[in-house]
Amino acid sequence: MTRKDILSGSGNISHEQALKKAHVEYDKYMQNHLTTAEQDYLEVLNKEIKEIDK
Repeated sequence: MTRKDILSGSGNISHEQALKKAHVEYDKYMQNHLTTAEQDYLEVLNKEIKEIDK
């Protein structure tokens, strides 16, 4: 709206570095924000894995 450049310069990190950081941060976020169904599913899987290991 103001016709001014919002972003100037080429930035400090590469595209690959930005993607890697975004994926790492997203994985951290998702570990703390699982739905109840996802948590239940993981619990069932862990129980089954323990039974298999016996």
